[in-house]
Amino acid sequence: MTATLERWMLLGTFVLSVLFVSFFILPNYKSAKLSSKESKSLEARIQQLELRQTEVAKMRSQYQELKKQVEAECKRVPSTPDMSQIVQALSLNVDGHKVLDQSFTSGTTLTEGEERKFSVQPLAVTLYADFESIFSVIQNVESMDRLVRISSIRITRKESESDVLAPSLEAAIGLHAMYDIAEVE
Repeated sequence: MTATLERWMLLGTFVLSVLFVSFFILPNYKSAKLSSKESKSLEARIQQLELRQTEVAKMRSQYQELKKQVEAECKRVPSTPDMSQIVQALSLNVDGHKVLDQSFTSGTTLTEGEERKFSVQPLAVTLYADFESIFSVIQNVESMDRLVRISSIRITRKESESDVLAPSLEAAIGLHAMYDIAEVE
């Protein structure tokens, strides 16, 4: 081979190398660099997503705990007074021995609070019974699943029964059945 041919071959090899580098290696290098940058960005986003998922799981468990606590400790406020349910829950059997008489009287609806948060349906329970029966009515009010407030209690006995060991008592229990009329609207 002659020197001129070697030079042309060397020049051709150099040109082919430059063309190969500029058309194949550099675009692939740029693409790889861009892919690497995008991969790092996606990995960071995946880590953020995993952190968010653990936060959501914690929040969900906290929500479930709070929901259980509310169900256990708080009473519901219905959209209607539903006095029949209250009367049914507080009614005692008039047996002539422990409970001599029981009556319920409903009052007019009131609105409570400056911002009219709740409506109140008053109810008066009058009993002529022994103390245990009166106390059971109070316990029934306290154990109801809805919000009913005891507003007043008055217990008296007849003076003629002052010598009796377990006298019949006359009790008047004032109740306020709370309900939220805004729930209906």
